[in-house]
Amino acid sequence: MKPKTNLIIFLLFLGGIFLSTATATEPEPCSGYEKGTITLKNGKTRDAYIYIDYCNPHLFQMGLRTIDEKTYKKYAKGKKIKKKAIDKYKVKEIRSFVLDSGKEFRQVKYANLFSEKNTDKLPRRQLLEVMADGKITIFKRGYRTRNGFIYKPVMDAVLEGGPEHVEFMRNNFEILYQKDKSKNPKNIRNANLKSLFGDNPEVLQKFIDGAYSFRIEFQREASFSANCDRAFMEALLEMVNDYNGTTQEALTANYYQQ
Repeated sequence: MKPKTNLIIFLLFLGGIFLSTATATEPEPCSGYEKGTITLKNGKTRDAYIYIDYCNPHLFQMGLRTIDEKTYKKYAKGKKIKKKAIDKYKVKEIRSFVLDSGKEFRQVKYANLFSEKNTDKLPRRQLLEVMADGKITIFKRGYRTRNGFIYKPVMDAVLEGGPEHVEFMRNNFEILYQKDKSKNPKNIRNANLKSLFGDNPEVLQKFIDGAYSFRIEFQREASFSANCDRAFMEALLEMVNDYNGTTQEALTANYYQQ
């Protein structure tokens, strides 16, 4: 074999190693179209591919952009989507939507009393992910990353960009709870746990006895405002699912990915 040929083979071999390493370490994309079903305000349903951006969750929390299957096939091949092929829905038009992955989102009204922006303290419709459902319903609320009040740690993550931004958005969010379905959900950081779980003496006693790690998580100071993270969510869901009499698979890092 000629030296020149050997050099070419060696370079191709190195290129393959670098490519496989980059692929293995490259983070999961945090945005894209996901197949799902939308339930409109009038009760009618529509199947569509819904644009979900986990790095900028306020976008789908305040409205949806969708495409049909024909357009999605073009999108999957890397072709550019024309604006006229995108259908837009305002949050007030949607009752809920469910992704084929199993994630469910519902329209709720929430007043963010932790925001420094006065208009945020008024109840506003939002599409929030349902993390647990039953006597107590738990919602996950992602942070705004543009156009409005933005927390400094969130902005720092946005400016950092890359994997750091992706990881931050997956691991930081607010948690809302709803027990009285006739009232708007409230932030878990403001919850009176005795009032929330007190009508289930067994669960409340387990909490008092330290059987739930949520006792430690709830006492742990938030890193900023009403912020919660995966550990907080997992601990809360364990207790809530006991209260609701339901089961919940353990949340992993993959759950927060696309």
